[in-house]
Amino acid sequence: MRLELELPLDSTFLSGVIYEGILYVLNYVSGFSFNLNKAELPDDFLCRAYDNMNNERIEDISIVLTRNDRIDKFLKSLQIGESPFKKTYRELLKLLKRQCKNISIKRDKITVRAEIRKNNMFLDIPERSKLAAPQLFKVDRYTGFSTLEMKTTSEQLGLRVSPEIILIGLLGIYSSHITTVRAQYGKQGLKGHTYHYFLFLSPDETASILASGDRTKLINIYSVKESLRELLSETLRGSVVSEVMILEAMLSTKIRSELVSTNLDKVDFNVFKISPEGRTYKIYETVPISVYRDPMFYNILSKRGIRADKLCKKLYKALSPNGVIMETLRSFNTKNKYSEADVILRGVLSLYRFVSLADMHGLFEFLRSLEEAYTILKADKRTQARAERYASIQKGISHAL
Repeated sequence: MRLELELPLDSTFLSGVIYEGILYVLNYVSGFSFNLNKAELPDDFLCRAYDNMNNERIEDISIVLTRNDRIDKFLKSLQIGESPFKKTYRELLKLLKRQCKNISIKRDKITVRAEIRKNNMFLDIPERSKLAAPQLFKVDRYTGFSTLEMKTTSEQLGLRVSPEIILIGLLGIYSSHITTVRAQYGKQGLKGHTYHYFLFLSPDETASILASGDRTKLINIYSVKESLRELLSETLRGSVVSEVMILEAMLSTKIRSELVSTNLDKVDFNVFKISPEGRTYKIYETVPISVYRDPMFYNILSKRGIRADKLCKKLYKALSPNGVIMETLRSFNTKNKYSEADVILRGVLSLYRFVSLADMHGLFEFLRSLEEAYTILKADKRTQARAERYASIQKGISHAL
């Protein structure tokens, strides 16, 4: 089976989810070769990929299929007569894993590309693309796809796909899904949004892997991605502040040691924050994250005679999901925001400046924010315990300097 890779590698969610599915296949299915333009795969590569999925990870995917998603037509095209227990991605993936031995692809070539004809964009050759893509695949064109050159400024283009492209894209959703966060309260006290987070390798990183044709490189980078996905899964349950995601990634000694052991200097990622809206989905934020073997702030600390690894462990512990800082940041999504919450958020943003720009003033401002939070809380007996937790963090970090 040949997989021809003609879809542009870019920073859209659609490109990301398709190529993440392809990378998942290349990582877990043996007996193949690949380059930037194509992959030679076993005929049963989709069956093997679905059979390899982890049941616990599938259970964590709580994304609802919309009323516009024609899943029955998709399953019928695979000659699967069973329907999901519920109309969710979790149940759909469970069904496909259960039925993977019955998935038969009678083609010698799948072409992954984007082609526009009339009022539709096709992902695969148009003759094979008879199905409407799931709404989650269409998130980039939330208000419609239009161009002056194609004379479609007043029209929306449909997205048509083949069953094989949907299967690859679903693998991308499975492999890139981080977690789902439900905010208790939104603005003006209204019920908060549900946010789904996805982790993709950057387009340049994906292109570098494919162009190398090196499976060892793929396995090493994919291992770093899995470590970061697990880390962000824990982090995002405690806070939806995007700077905290980057802080956790760059302060993680585990990820840094993994980069050292695999001889990687840096790996680039994109995190997508997506929320359901009506019968479709909307991208709320895209956050680029880079993890380094030798981050710039390590060099700055070393020049000052500070043990960077010791300090990073203290900072990483300070931002743990069960710690007082993350507890305070979580209070922004509740009715009763902590009195020191604004001060702590300002301090975390200062720490982000230190980690991302190697600005030492950011570290000192973070320490001052801990002291200020302690001052705000210490006079009230009800908050003295929380005040002491801030003081303990400040003391531990100061001793590491």
